[in-house]
Amino acid sequence: MPIADYPRSAARRLGTGGHGFPRFVFALLYALLLVSCASHAAAPAVQHRVAASRFDHGLLWKIETPGARPSYLFGTIHVDDPRVTALPAPVGKALDGSDRFVMEALLDGDSLAQMAKAMYFDDDRTLEQVIGKDLYAATRKALTARGIPDANVEKQKPWAVMMALSMPAPETGEFLDLVLETRAAKQGKPVAGLETMAEQIAVFNDLSMPDQVALLKEAVRTQPNLANDYGELIRAYLARDLRTLADVSDKHDPEEDRLYRTVTERLLTQRNVRMQQRMAPFLKQGNAFIAVGAAHLAGEAGLLNLLDQAGYRVTPIY
Repeated sequence: MPIADYPRSAARRLGTGGHGFPRFVFALLYALLLVSCASHAAAPAVQHRVAASRFDHGLLWKIETPGARPSYLFGTIHVDDPRVTALPAPVGKALDGSDRFVMEALLDGDSLAQMAKAMYFDDDRTLEQVIGKDLYAATRKALTARGIPDANVEKQKPWAVMMALSMPAPETGEFLDLVLETRAAKQGKPVAGLETMAEQIAVFNDLSMPDQVALLKEAVRTQPNLANDYGELIRAYLARDLRTLADVSDKHDPEEDRLYRTVTERLLTQRNVRMQQRMAPFLKQGNAFIAVGAAHLAGEAGLLNLLDQAGYRVTPIY
């Protein structure tokens, strides 16, 4: 998506002026945020099974701890669908009344530079050499069918191409997370991130090459189902049904169980622990509005249960 598709404030923060990085890089940056809730290509490998619990329904949760004003944790789905980006009244009220806004990771010029460096091989390897002639041909065909530029694809790593193929076609470029951040920034609120872009990139960049190839192969194979699966995810999200949201994505072949467990551990379990720890200072300060992908919320290893076990009072609001 061209930088022009983003709000001007975001373009200024990214420091690009609309030039300097290909459309593919911007797509990948948002794909990294997207997968934490709804990446179809990674879905067979990344969505954990949500245990039945009192945290199965709801997107906006009040988080309370003695001695501090309540904070709010909001589950997002990282898409620009207008049904999603139209903030419900309780969400808008909680955001507007907060003292600070916290999201998964901030996007800036350094983030773009890190992504641009990480997505390419820095040695003599090529994508075709790594994934084989047949998968390479199928990959380029899938990119062309989706209207995704394949310039320099020969030097891109399998995970980077997989991410591009995992995104739904953008409509406005105003993703829900960006809508929230822009609204908070216009109100003069401090904006912070729970993770660095380097940490998010490492989720896939540090996977073994065979695992990266397996994920790309799955991304190519499931292209015909992409739009339908995203439709199911968005409907589950709008219904605030965290269990169904996970069930829609939690589809993997038993033969892929090792890869499923590996990526689940890296993408959700480990990050949930890290995010919960890094939320602590904001929750101690109080009156923070924290937004993360909705897939991070529910389940035994989800943020809501982790916060509950840490002694916070967790209450559904919307």
